[in-house]
Amino acid sequence: MQLKEQQDISLDIPNSHKITIGDRVKALGPAVIVIAGIIGPGTITTMSVVGSSYGYQALWIVVLACIFAYFYQEPATRITLHKRVSIMDGIRDHIGKPVAIFLFVTVLIGAIAFQAGNFTGAALALNYFVPDISLTVWAASMSLTALVIVWIGVYKLLEHINKVLIALMILAFVLTAFFSGPNIGELVKEGFSFQMLGGNYWLILALLATTMPPNIVLGLSTFIKERYATMENIVVKREIKLSKFDLRFNMIATVFISGAIVVSAGTVIFPTGIEVESAADMAMQLTPILGRYAGILFSLGLWAAGFSSGLYQISLACRLMNESIGKELDFKAPRSRAVMIVASLVPIGIILLFSEVPISIIITAQSLNGLALPLVAGLVLILCNKKEFLGAAVNNTRQNIVYGGILIFVTLLAVRVFLDLFGVI
Repeated sequence: MQLKEQQDISLDIPNSHKITIGDRVKALGPAVIVIAGIIGPGTITTMSVVGSSYGYQALWIVVLACIFAYFYQEPATRITLHKRVSIMDGIRDHIGKPVAIFLFVTVLIGAIAFQAGNFTGAALALNYFVPDISLTVWAASMSLTALVIVWIGVYKLLEHINKVLIALMILAFVLTAFFSGPNIGELVKEGFSFQMLGGNYWLILALLATTMPPNIVLGLSTFIKERYATMENIVVKREIKLSKFDLRFNMIATVFISGAIVVSAGTVIFPTGIEVESAADMAMQLTPILGRYAGILFSLGLWAAGFSSGLYQISLACRLMNESIGKELDFKAPRSRAVMIVASLVPIGIILLFSEVPISIIITAQSLNGLALPLVAGLVLILCNKKEFLGAAVNNTRQNIVYGGILIFVTLLAVRVFLDLFGVI
């Protein structure tokens, strides 16, 4: 639902509202949903390829990317809780409705492209357990199941489902990494040697982009807005602290999930010289070396990643569409239903057309996704400095330096890849 913009609030946290451990646990929610947008089959594939090709060398990039991802999303907590509107609402009202609509269309096109990979990844995982059912049937069933969940339109249902799926991913991938038996000394020495993966900037951008999809800051903002939609008289500073805890906790979870995949591939596949071509191939390579339980664990994690990411993209597309045009969030409205159907069923058409999503397409899509990062980051930075919108909550000097640094970094990296595409460098 659309909320009225309220005046800036800067209240100290009274003793009666001090934050407890229970409060922190209850605060976990919006960022859990957003993790689903980060950890999908594309991420698992990218991490598997990096680990199998470069061993542990990319671990420092994974950690750095998650730190960047935290600061990239942090403005969502301040903007949404101070003003009780989302970032997309702010872009529409304070930068321009055409810009908001353009941004939504860009996100929707990206979502459709990645949805094919999401549902294919979930299908490949299920096919590992029941190979007699075709990938297309599995993918279609996952797409329809996700559509039904979003169709119901209950935020808490979405939040609880994603909590279970994220927990499953952590369990599956971390256990797989543990059972692979990495040498801790080599892991630390190689993983934090700050090597640049042989100068493969395309792959480095893919690593960054898969941890910082352009739409995650928009998604976090809209889910925070929805969570607090019915709450009155909140203590803003307290809720911002809780929202930042939610974000930090889930960025740490992202480090564990992504890092565990790199470690598994680096420990088991890298020494063999085998080329990994997909996340499902990673599971198959683990099986003969670590035993079938490793393939089962990895496939469970792949399924959770594919399904949760597909669920996230359908849900977010519906919300952003309504925000971009300034309409109430009505899941039963024809406009909302139409976007849900497009985001869930068009990808199945892509799967039917191409029959598979090759590894090269996944890596390229992740990299091109990184080219859109400067656009979204730039719009957020502009919004964070609009005093007529945020009042006293506008970016301070430190926040501008940090966010400006992220914007410069992703822009330079995007330009580097763009020039490489055209053979300039």
